[in-house]
Amino acid sequence: MRVELTFELQAEITAQIRQRIKNIPVLAISNETQDGYDALRLIIEKGKTYCMLGSSGVGKSTLLNNLSGKHLMRTASLSHSTSKGRHVTSHRELIVMDNGGILIDNPGMREVGIADTSGGLETTFDIIFSLSLNCRFIDCTHSNESGCAVLEAVEKGELEPGLLENFRKMQREKSFFETSLSERKKKEKIFGKIVKDYKKKNVKGKNQ
Repeated sequence: MRVELTFELQAEITAQIRQRIKNIPVLAISNETQDGYDALRLIIEKGKTYCMLGSSGVGKSTLLNNLSGKHLMRTASLSHSTSKGRHVTSHRELIVMDNGGILIDNPGMREVGIADTSGGLETTFDIIFSLSLNCRFIDCTHSNESGCAVLEAVEKGELEPGLLENFRKMQREKSFFETSLSERKKKEKIFGKIVKDYKKKNVKGKNQ
């Protein structure tokens, strides 16, 4: 069932996001009424590139079409069975706006991962990291440990459960990225050694 977003609920959600993410503009927009579009257009500057991220079916392509004033990307209506958006975009698309700004539409959030893990989580989830200083165990995962200050804050209503869940998801992605990066460096090192050994043998062969 589709839920209508009242002004009060919209203001509450916007305030929660601003509390989580500091010093980042947060705008509430509607693809149906185009409320908030004027404020969004003011952010898009000439010569700058903006990447549109979000889960499949949330309305990124519709947003791009509305901002450009052209039907550039294929869109679909909400699913009647789930009341959720449907995955339509299957490729990246770069669009140059009339004012010179550049928008890139991506086929779902899975296409974008963590590229830099140095301090990113600590900055985004500073509240959780501050609470974790009071956890009983230094390596607390904030899952089911006794004496976890983060879980205690959730139980008391001082921390949103959704924020903790997002933190866990980002931790898993961070761990995956770091593992993949380590494996890639290892393969590059092995490949580099093979090339180096080959060049040495080739030089010796020529000298002979």
